[in-house]
Amino acid sequence: MSEAADRFPDPPAKWTHRFPEDHGDHPEQFGEYWFFAGRLNGIADNSLGFRLAFYRLALAPDPPARESAWAAHQMYWASLVLEEPSASWAHADERVGRGALGLAGSDELRVWVEDWAAEHDLDCRCFRLRANAGGTQLQLTLWPPPHDAVPIAGIPGLGTDQPGSHGYWWSGWQAEGYIKRDADQHAVEGQALVEHFWGRRLPLAQGQLTLNRLWLELADGSALRCLQLRRRGAGGIPLGQCLWLSSGNEPALLPREALAPTGPSLYDHPLRWTLESPAAALALQAEAAQPRPPPDLLLPGWSGLLQTDGTSGGQPVQGWGWLELGGY
Repeated sequence: MSEAADRFPDPPAKWTHRFPEDHGDHPEQFGEYWFFAGRLNGIADNSLGFRLAFYRLALAPDPPARESAWAAHQMYWASLVLEEPSASWAHADERVGRGALGLAGSDELRVWVEDWAAEHDLDCRCFRLRANAGGTQLQLTLWPPPHDAVPIAGIPGLGTDQPGSHGYWWSGWQAEGYIKRDADQHAVEGQALVEHFWGRRLPLAQGQLTLNRLWLELADGSALRCLQLRRRGAGGIPLGQCLWLSSGNEPALLPREALAPTGPSLYDHPLRWTLESPAAALALQAEAAQPRPPPDLLLPGWSGLLQTDGTSGGQPVQGWGWLELGGY
């Protein structure tokens, strides 16, 4: 994939985000992803975690014009993870499609692969999600928070002159909809986060470096997003950063060593993490809500709901999050 990406130019070094335009696709860029994750309540008072992601990859920077409806210039991959930790229940599924014959595609409002879709509704400024896994159907509406999205760029620590990618991270969305299992339909509601990223450099595990991504949403209204590349074995200095969005304030950059795995690995993946920053008065512990093997998907890696607690500003705080691990 890196060879294909090298044929594409870098996006502008600086990107002025515009909404709702940047919710849609960026077909001139090599690739992009739409990422939605959240914690829902409503099934027998149990928490349910979900993660729905769509990836688009271009096959060539200047594809020739073709009249055939079968001709495809884009490939799409979507994956869904659903889990109910208290019931030790988890399912994952995926869809792969070519951008031809309407089987998969993206435009200024939506991205879809077969019957899975994420669509931005201009009237309500909300996202509507639809997917299914393991016989369970998920249909949600995500309502936007009062605060703005946080711009993100590049892969921190790679030391390149150009960021190579741009996007946004947006915490604090409210989710509502339903989960349907066989003939049983359950209303659900909860919290969610949204991330959209596009360009020539997408976050992937590289060689001996693992990719670790963690998002936390705390009960006091603050949120964190961490991206870290770590050597698969012991040693070395991790690359990456954490962004902390405190309630009502601008995002702050935390030291890269603030995030670290703790305790023994489970199923060959570090499922317990600490995040400590004396300067930000943060001391948090986060662990998988349901320690389990990674889902069996085309792009291997661990994906699941986090539970977190600790202190922020000297006060006790709890919350939830999502963890994505690759390259182990």
